[in-house]
Amino acid sequence: MITPDRLAGLVEGIVPKAVELRRLLHRHPEPSYKEYQTTALIAASLDENGVKFHDRKPDTGLWLDIGDEPIVGFRADLDALPIMEPEGNVPVSQNPGWMHACGHDAHAAIAFGLTLALRELDLAGGVRILFQPAEESVPGGAADMVAEGLANGLKAIMAFHVDPTLPTGKLGVRSGPITASADKFSITLEGPGGHTARPHRTVDLVADAARVVHELPNALRRTVDPRSPLTVAFGSIHGGVSGNVIPATIALEGTARTLDTSLWEVLPGLMDKAITTILAGSGAKYTLDYVRAIPPVVNDKSVVSILVSGISELLGPETITSTEPSMGGEDLANFLAETPGALVRLGTSGRGNDLHSPGFLLDEASIGFGIKAGVVSVLSLLDATNVTGRGTSSETHPDG
Repeated sequence: MITPDRLAGLVEGIVPKAVELRRLLHRHPEPSYKEYQTTALIAASLDENGVKFHDRKPDTGLWLDIGDEPIVGFRADLDALPIMEPEGNVPVSQNPGWMHACGHDAHAAIAFGLTLALRELDLAGGVRILFQPAEESVPGGAADMVAEGLANGLKAIMAFHVDPTLPTGKLGVRSGPITASADKFSITLEGPGGHTARPHRTVDLVADAARVVHELPNALRRTVDPRSPLTVAFGSIHGGVSGNVIPATIALEGTARTLDTSLWEVLPGLMDKAITTILAGSGAKYTLDYVRAIPPVVNDKSVVSILVSGISELLGPETITSTEPSMGGEDLANFLAETPGALVRLGTSGRGNDLHSPGFLLDEASIGFGIKAGVVSVLSLLDATNVTGRGTSSETHPDG
């Protein structure tokens, strides 16, 4: 295992390069699956530093291997959000209406810095660095990379996600569920329409839609174990064009989220049954379009234990803090369906507003710390004699 002094010396010259890349990426945010300039900027930075990589043209994103046959993976995401960044931020988006408000620019910069650091070390096994597009979309770029076989052979995989509620220099960890599933659904109600003067002669879809919005979340909660977190919320209602006309169609859209993988697998059927019960006797017809998009991220206990042990030894036990699960989604789950791994929260000073907010601010000191923590994490996973979890046996890692 690397010493603290050597780690500091190794990373010192890399941090300015990683910070500069982060600033470039922040100025040029791009939507999911359209991260063309983002990919090009990362590729140019790797080229300038003599790092060979595999591009995914015509698709966005890229990946590279360091050392022997890769057994440990590190994932960073690339896409931005449709948010107008406030003037005065430094750096500030030059693509109006888009902003790196979730820290993916920092994730990519850390992965770049991690690459430069790892290639200088004698690794006990190979490492795969994945610059993944489209984390903010459904089903997400992770599913595409898994389908391309980029998780094959990996014994463990990890990723950082910036957390503005944690100070820089802290890592939030937990075993088990850490983020929720993120499913989308739409419900289309249909009826004959009619005059608002005579709602009793038709199907009052507005009233029925109100009942579905109001009753569905509670109806679902009554059918599941109360110990299983579940959030069902509506974000869109469209129907009707006039105050004196009962519409013939109304469309509702929302999301369903749970930390329970078993519940996630049966949730579409439970929702369909609940809607049928709510609308019984109303005369309204409905169709449910349910998209099971992203499963929960469930951190592997063994992987988390290895990370905590290595980080505590090299960076100090005060670096580690426990963290609570979030009902937000994260498509790293698609990688974790193939190999055990963990999502770790990376503190970024706690200043500014929450993620996905125009007020989000990143402390760039978190990039240097993230590179150090990434090096220690990857080395710890490589050095571990057993990384066990879903879909794996208790194998011994190659030692050279």
